[in-house]
Amino acid sequence: MVSLADVRAWNHGALDEICSLLQARTQVLVNDGDDYGKVLPVECWTGPAADNAAGQHCALMRQLDTIAAGAAALGKAIGQAADTILGVQSALKNADELARKYGFAITADGAIVCIYAGQPPPELHPQDRARAEAQLTDEVAQILRTANDIDADLASVLDRAAAGQFGTGDESTIAAAAADGVKDPGLTLPEPPPNATPSQNAAWWATLSAAGRNILIRDRPGAIGAMNGLPAVDRDRANRISLDRDYQDLQHQRDDIRHRLDGMKRSDPQQQEEYISLDRQLDALNSKITGMDQIKNRLDHALPGQPTAYLLGINSANSGQAIVAIGDPDSAANVATYVPGTTAGLNHGMATDIYRSDAMLAAANKAGSPSTSVITWVGYDAPQSIVPDAASTGFANNAEHPLRDFQGGLGAAHHGPMNSTVIGHSYGTTVVGQTARDLGLPANNVVMVASPGVGVDHANQLHLDGIPQDQVGQHVYSTKSVTDPIPALTNFDGPDIGLDNVDPLGPDPTTDWFGGQTFNSDAGNPLTSHSDYWQDRSSSLRSMGNIIAGNKP
Repeated sequence: MVSLADVRAWNHGALDEICSLLQARTQVLVNDGDDYGKVLPVECWTGPAADNAAGQHCALMRQLDTIAAGAAALGKAIGQAADTILGVQSALKNADELARKYGFAITADGAIVCIYAGQPPPELHPQDRARAEAQLTDEVAQILRTANDIDADLASVLDRAAAGQFGTGDESTIAAAAADGVKDPGLTLPEPPPNATPSQNAAWWATLSAAGRNILIRDRPGAIGAMNGLPAVDRDRANRISLDRDYQDLQHQRDDIRHRLDGMKRSDPQQQEEYISLDRQLDALNSKITGMDQIKNRLDHALPGQPTAYLLGINSANSGQAIVAIGDPDSAANVATYVPGTTAGLNHGMATDIYRSDAMLAAANKAGSPSTSVITWVGYDAPQSIVPDAASTGFANNAEHPLRDFQGGLGAAHHGPMNSTVIGHSYGTTVVGQTARDLGLPANNVVMVASPGVGVDHANQLHLDGIPQDQVGQHVYSTKSVTDPIPALTNFDGPDIGLDNVDPLGPDPTTDWFGGQTFNSDAGNPLTSHSDYWQDRSSSLRSMGNIIAGNKP
């Protein structure tokens, strides 16, 4: 078994030298071996001596074949090992730095120990130290796991080369044998731990070399792009590949349906039902393609002054899902996750939801945030109709684990302290509330905008990681416009009329008896007020910016 002492002592430079020398010697073997292969047969030489020479010549060529193939495979594997141990040693260096920052040390056997004889300094918050200790535990475990994987893979190649298991002996030239040896995969990239947490995902990714990460992003963009805990820049690279592939696939589906519709008549009773079905499918495809176009536009064509956008998730199945971060969530001091509600999805409404994130980021910066990232999180299948979908808790039930894991991933990928806010709008508040109720949310604050109910009767039934339970109500904010019909029509204004009675989504969180904090929203046109909370210069947008920035509304 590989120890941390072994990892610290590994010398990638020495392996690089061995790799270069082995490759040079292999090339000499290939050149000389192929020259030797041309020695026989000699024209006009026959008889027992010729036959004996030919037999020995063939036997030696088979040996050279095996040696060249093994040397080529071994050279490749040693080069891979030199590259991969850089990733492991870099992860260990980062773990050492994190340990020192929070008053820990990593022992030779991988234990995380406190370096203080007494109490840690007051500037080291206990919750921050606890998170750092948990992160270090995951990182050290993964460093050892990856190191042992590298060691086992390289040992396997060495053993197979020593046993002459490379090459078939039937290649036409020594050069062909060496080429076959290079085709061996050599060292394989370690897989993430099964059922990994976001922190374990982050630790696994940190142990990979840059080359290894590039291979996985190229070969598995869907899996890598969806993996919570990975850096935003890497998820963005992977998801852009998936976006382009899905976009082309949807275009092909659309072209096929258009072609089929061109050959049909809607007025024909025998074709009418199929025509209507295909027409609806075409509308759905057009809507998803429009949503993708809107995402592409924000990713590739930011307006002057707008921060870079990152694609943290994309899924064209069902009503479609997308996660778009405005600003880098891995480095921002203040990070907010915005959860839209009914009709959200990969559709023509994406531009509106992304605009809201841009607006909240700008408002937070105006409120004094030194750096901000706001994320549009449509990482769930949202209800697509007010009746009956939005009256059901089922959509929120299915969103709980994805939202919890996503928030955990933000913390795992983040550098340094982070003030985190989760903002729900309309049915999105039900998603946020139920997640905080059942699983707890890694967030400093939650904001409920125009809520039909958040799944609890009182704020103290919600749970925020790191916030003492008797203080949660101070970190739960809500607002509604007096002209917004959704909260008015979906809530009952009585503390005794809630989840156990006739309001399945729960009571209005803006009531005095709910136990949270409230802020004002401007009155407006009843037809549009449910969407007006992000209007420029509105009191609600200003308050949300303040909360994201770590201030009071």
